[in-house]
Parts: sequence; structure tokens; C-alpha cells
Amino acid sequence: MLRVHAAVLAAILACAAPAHAQRDEQPSPGAWPAKVFRWYYNPSYRPEWLTDDQARDLLVAAAREWEVCGVKVQYEGETTSHVPGVMDGMNVVGWRPDMPRGLRGLTRGRARNGELLERDITFASARAEFRNYPTLLRKVVVHEFGHAIGLTHSGTCNDVMSLAADCPRADPMQLPQSPTPHDVERCRAIYMEHRQ
Repeated sequence: MLRVHAAVLAAILACAAPAHAQRDEQPSPGAWPAKVFRWYYNPSYRPEWLTDDQARDLLVAAAREWEVCGVKVQYEGETTSHVPGVMDGMNVVGWRPDMPRGLRGLTRGRARNGELLERDITFASARAEFRNYPTLLRKVVVHEFGHAIGLTHSGTCNDVMSLAADCPRADPMQLPQSPTPHDVERCRAIYMEHRQ
């Protein structure tokens, strides 16, 4: 009986705790060798309200935000023969009009023995909220590039690496646009741990 009461109390406390205290941060899958993430952009299916230049410039600028933690995030050019989400040995960033419901962006990849081997990023091009709230789109882009260099979700709601589901009341106009000091600290810790 005491175990049942303890379990109920733990569940009540978990529901009462703020979102950032409900989840532990997962360990990183690894780091990029020589601290360099090289990526290509596939412009297919970009939202029609963004020009080619606007979309590419947004991605390149958001990716560079992570260089503050000592990782080079290097844009290598465009590709149309490689699509994001296919594990083909090439890091590809792009758009998809039919993302699963609820997903704004998705990073997939492979790692082995603490070393990142491949990371592809796909953004949902059909989400009207991105057009209505450019700050939301930029936050999602910076967030997914954080995953691409090895970061997992943050349990702190004001971090760019926070998970939207953990922070449901976030104002889309007030979302972080760059890695926070906590995001940078976590990133530096990954690359210090995997120093070569």
C-alpha cells in the first residue's frame, strides 16, 4: 500500500513540476570529427513564400549560430540529386511538404563510437505558422542544426534546444533565435569530451 501511495505522490509531483524539470537531458550521440559539420542544401519543396535566396540565407545564417561553441558548420553548396532523410553518406538539409503531423523539423542521422557520421535535416514546408511567425521558423532551423552537431533536447524552456511539447505556452514572437549560454555550454561540453 505504501508503494502505491508513493507512486501516486510521484506522479502528482511530476505533473505539478514546471516543464523544464520534468525531463532529463539525454546524452549526445557524438561529435563531428575535427569539429566540422559539412552540409548541402536541397531547395526542392521550399515554401513558395520564401525565395531561393531567402531560404538559403536563413539556413546558412542559422547554422553559423553554432560556431560560437567551437564547431565549424560549413555550407558546401546545393544538391538536387540527394534528398534529406535518406542515409546516403551526404549531409543534406531541405524541405518536405508531407511531414508527419506535429513535426516542424526533423534531424536524422548515424553515429558510431561517439562520432557523428551523417546528419540530414528536413523542415516542414507546408506549415502556415512559419509564414505567420518567422521567429518560429528561425528557432526551428537553429534548433535542428543543434541536433545536427550532436545536441539533444534541453529541459530548459528558454533554450533554443527546448522541445516545443515541453513548453506549450511559449510565445512564438519571443522564441530564442540563437543558442543561449546554456545551449553553448552543452555544445562545448560535447566537443571537449570528444576532443581529438
